Amino acid sequence: MNLNNLSRVEYVAPKSINRNNELGNLYKIPSNYEMIRDNISKMGIITPLIVNSYNNTIVSGNLRHIIALELGLTLIPVFFVNLTGDMTLVSLSSNVQREKSSLDKYREMQLFKTIFPVKKGDRTDLIPELKELKAERDIALSPISTDTKNKLNSIGLMCKDLFPDDPAKLEGFFNEIDNGKSSLNKVYKKVQNLVIKSKCKSEVEGGDYKNGSVTIYNKSSETMEELNNSSVSVSISSPPYWAMKLYQLDSNQLGQERSVEEYINNLKKHYSEVFRVLKNDGSLFVNINDCVKDGAYQLVPQRFVLMMVSIGFVLNDDFQWLKQNPRPTGGKRSVRRHEPIFHFVKSKDFYYNEEWLKQSTDETNSFTIGTTKECPKLTSSLDFYGGVLKTGVASTRELKAKCEEEGVMLDHQATFPIDVPMMCLLMTSRPNDLILDNFNGTSVTGSAVMNLGEGRRFVGYEPSPEYMVASKMRLSEYDLSNVA
Repeated sequence: MNLNNLSRVEYVAPKSINRNNELGNLYKIPSNYEMIRDNISKMGIITPLIVNSYNNTIVSGNLRHIIALELGLTLIPVFFVNLTGDMTLVSLSSNVQREKSSLDKYREMQLFKTIFPVKKGDRTDLIPELKELKAERDIALSPISTDTKNKLNSIGLMCKDLFPDDPAKLEGFFNEIDNGKSSLNKVYKKVQNLVIKSKCKSEVEGGDYKNGSVTIYNKSSETMEELNNSSVSVSISSPPYWAMKLYQLDSNQLGQERSVEEYINNLKKHYSEVFRVLKNDGSLFVNINDCVKDGAYQLVPQRFVLMMVSIGFVLNDDFQWLKQNPRPTGGKRSVRRHEPIFHFVKSKDFYYNEEWLKQSTDETNSFTIGTTKECPKLTSSLDFYGGVLKTGVASTRELKAKCEEEGVMLDHQATFPIDVPMMCLLMTSRPNDLILDNFNGTSVTGSAVMNLGEGRRFVGYEPSPEYMVASKMRLSEYDLSNVA
């Protein structure tokens, strides 16, 4: 198989030699094809083709042969070699310097597995034929790093499981790398997330999660036909912020609209349903934030409030949640530390309880203000380092660790601390109430409901299978069967 001792160069007609169909199927046309063609048209073929004299088939030089035929060249330089056995390995090792796409590299690796089915740790040094095969393989794959080999191979294996009947999917992922749309690492993580998503779908029996006092529907809350009119006492939610974070969902997901107007219109569908299911004496709390785009804040919270009023909600209160770890805000502006939490109601006769404040420990008036202990009132700036509300980092660290133990990579960090829904529940809910979070996420609200107990029930809506599994893990520490 050694090509070091090649015969002298001969000049032959391109039509007199045969194209190597196996290599043609293995390698795609490279991105620099036009440049190669232009160089050959000006200077001719400098590097001779290698052709097997046994069957007159190209060992190396398919691309140059194609261009020669296109340009109508009469003679091309050729080295003839005599190979009577399998010439695939020779062809591969002679194409080391070829510009290869990710798909080319992957196909080479798969072909070598077929030709050289030796696993790691198997002895090859004692068998001359295997030793020579290994040497040829190592030469052919030498330009590809070990990390690249591992990731390409992993992407191929994952796609085989995900799309057994659609090999074009694999080519599509590799094209993302080769056209500069994405990196190998990003595509690897993207396919890995698809595997996780597929695994989570199979783990969420029937799509929904029902266990005692908790029900989470694996769907969007645009329609909540599972809930009757005026059946929910309190709703607490934080919808995906606009143009801020891409969640593990399919395309056209909420928060990724082209305009803020489209985003608000989409939110209206969800909160019109919340209006339908909310009791007349019920309360709705919504945490939503603004963003900077094209050098200006987009007034998302203000637009949201106006939209909610158009549905029929009444804005009763708004809290400013001041966070210890705000996300840096770019541009010539201050770092925005606050996020609004709006309190909406349907009528002035909504249920409201301030009695819990009298039992709370608040020696420094950190979360209440009032003339005496008998008449405290909650402050609207939620900036506390103790007491009722602890605003720190997102409450996902322990949950992420639990998820990773089960093979679920949780990327959801845009959660509010459990104290936010707990405060809302203490103010506006009663024992045995039904509590809703129509943007369930990883079920922080559900956790607060279970913490407070007293027969309260929770219902959530979540389209992401990953977050369904994460919610199940978060709520697994509670006794969900205790329903009053």
